[in-house]
Amino acid sequence: MDSHRSPASDWYKTAFRFDYLRVYPHRNDEEARRQVDFLLERLDIAPPCDVLDLGCGDGRHSLELARRGYRVTGLDLSEELLDRARSRTAEEGLDITFIRGDMRDPPGISAFDLVVNFFTSFGYFHEDGENARVLDAISRALRPGGRFLMDYLNREYVVSTLVPADSRTVEGMEVDQHRWITGDPTAVGDHVRINKHVRIREEGMERSYDESVRMYTLDELDAMMDRAGLKVTQTYGDFDGSPVSADAPRNILIGQARQARPTSESKPRAGAPSRDEKAAKPCP
Repeated sequence: MDSHRSPASDWYKTAFRFDYLRVYPHRNDEEARRQVDFLLERLDIAPPCDVLDLGCGDGRHSLELARRGYRVTGLDLSEELLDRARSRTAEEGLDITFIRGDMRDPPGISAFDLVVNFFTSFGYFHEDGENARVLDAISRALRPGGRFLMDYLNREYVVSTLVPADSRTVEGMEVDQHRWITGDPTAVGDHVRINKHVRIREEGMERSYDESVRMYTLDELDAMMDRAGLKVTQTYGDFDGSPVSADAPRNILIGQARQARPTSESKPRAGAPSRDEKAAKPCP
């Protein structure tokens, strides 16, 4: 399965720019609305609870949650996507805090009632320990008993439906995508990744970027969450509420933080709401 070079380990620092939004035009506000509906139908978390959108991108889920009265903080590494999120927020007159930061470093400790992580914004790092730090960040960001949602790929489905290459035209640009798997999905515990090289041709110019995501099994991910102090209470195979199966495209995990976290606390990032500020506005 490994017929291509490996993307750079820090691919995520350059992949998420405006081209990313154009390559995935179906990841839009309407999809975000349906996904937030799905979440709120399954969790009894009423506004104005504090929500962290981890890996918020251009803010489509942040905006939808803010429209419904939640106090939202969005964190992402891409300044380009954050600029778009801030612009859209201003246009609607919403109040959302957007922070440029690393998902391994929570923007507040015990500061949030809910953390959401949509569209496979997990597994970016080459080392398993660094991916585990993201789960630890979710655990530390949550108040004891706080809830979370992770929308992650389904490894079995990705392996069985892999399209090695395709080409299409989006908004006048030609997009070629090449996908390949590294590691052996049949070997227990092997380091398995789905990789993608995206090449764009537009107005006589060519540019490209890579994506590479660690593909954990559901059992592996559940064990990692448990070690981070997170308990999975619900699993779904898609946002239609279907069960997890080999034929389901997603692994959607909903759960909560344990009452006492196993890790030590750290200081919140600069510019983030402090623990004391958040504590002054409890979730009803």
